[in-house]
Amino acid sequence: MKKIILVLNHVQAGMGSDEHANLAPSGKKAALGPGQTLTPYLKEQEAEIIATLYCGDHYYLEHQEEVAKKFIGFAKKFQADAVICGPAMHYANFGEMAGSLTKYFIQYGIPAIAAMSIENPATQVYQQEIPIVKMPKKGGIGLNDSFKNMALLAAEKAKGNDTKALEERICF
Repeated sequence: MKKIILVLNHVQAGMGSDEHANLAPSGKKAALGPGQTLTPYLKEQEAEIIATLYCGDHYYLEHQEEVAKKFIGFAKKFQADAVICGPAMHYANFGEMAGSLTKYFIQYGIPAIAAMSIENPATQVYQQEIPIVKMPKKGGIGLNDSFKNMALLAAEKAKGNDTKALEERICF
């Protein structure tokens, strides 16, 4: 089984809404929030979420390097094969967090992907630099396909496979 780490903001991790946007970085050795939906799709790809890392998106925006170092250190310590940042959908602050963290992980040699909608401002900022799996704006039509695609791409990256053709189909 390939080891995947999921990175979420405070809302997606179930840690409250905007009053917790300054939540310091933390994690749990479990699949939180959207990780529950991703779990069966990852299992089909012989991968599993070994931990969910999270922090408030405002906290992240004010302490990017500190959070990135902690999350990269955790991923290396637990020998993660790949990281999924998101799904950030259309949420701008979470999109910025997911996009920049994906970039950090890749720079440190850890395969990583993000997931967000075209409405997210971070999609335009990062789409030339990182793989961003396409998602609908909120729930609804295409959401299950997005989760399947996130699992497939993360697992293929974890296995060290060439994902160029796959990314052309499912990413921005």
